[in-house]
Amino acid sequence: MQDDQYKEVLIVVLACMALFLVLVAIILFFFFLYRRRRTLQAREVQQLHQQFREQSLKAQLEIQEQTFQALSQEIHDNVGQILSLARIQVNIMTETKRMDEDLLQGMKDNIGKALADLRDLAGSMNGERIRQWPIHKLLELELERIHRSGIMHGTLLTSGNPKDIDPSKKLIVFRILQEAIQNCIKHSEASEMIISIAYEEPHVCFEVRDNGTGFDTDTALQNATGLGLGNMQMRIRLTGGSCKIKSQLGQGTNITITTPYA
Repeated sequence: MQDDQYKEVLIVVLACMALFLVLVAIILFFFFLYRRRRTLQAREVQQLHQQFREQSLKAQLEIQEQTFQALSQEIHDNVGQILSLARIQVNIMTETKRMDEDLLQGMKDNIGKALADLRDLAGSMNGERIRQWPIHKLLELELERIHRSGIMHGTLLTSGNPKDIDPSKKLIVFRILQEAIQNCIKHSEASEMIISIAYEEPHVCFEVRDNGTGFDTDTALQNATGLGLGNMQMRIRLTGGSCKIKSQLGQGTNITITTPYA
């Protein structure tokens, strides 16, 4: 009788030990599974951060290259022409060997205009100034430069309470707006451009629209090059924002850029 009770107790003890070992094994299994998942998640997050850094660096290099191209074109088209005219005026005065006050004043005006354009260009290329200045002030200077060139009429409209954007995002957003402005100048054949800024929550919305020739957006986006419309959309996504492009032949173009402040 005692042997039977002893065997029963032993069986219970062994069963409890077995159950305990099974529970320990299950706990260890889930622990190591949890650790493995955490490791994989950490690796995925690290890969995503690396991809973001690579995309951000690529975008910055493309923006830098585009900025240099725009600077070169602007100097050639505007500043270069103004200085060429000033040189012609100097040659006229040299050939006639007389001091013409009207001609001299015109030469001074042209040189002053060229210097003003160069100052504005230098400011628009200065990343540190872009990070520090309010974006509406930067856009005002862009429009002033366009007005002096006589290319088209530009208007800046704002609504809401002005709020600054994170400096690193602001640089990307401003370069995208510069590209939209340059596209309007070079391709739209427009006589008027309107830039709107709507300070909302939790984002700020920019709109660049013109009364130009317009284009087929589907075809343009499919054929977009590395510095084209598709790349504008890719860059704004780096800020957590979006870019919508609407256009029709003969009805102008409307580019809407939305980005969070931080």
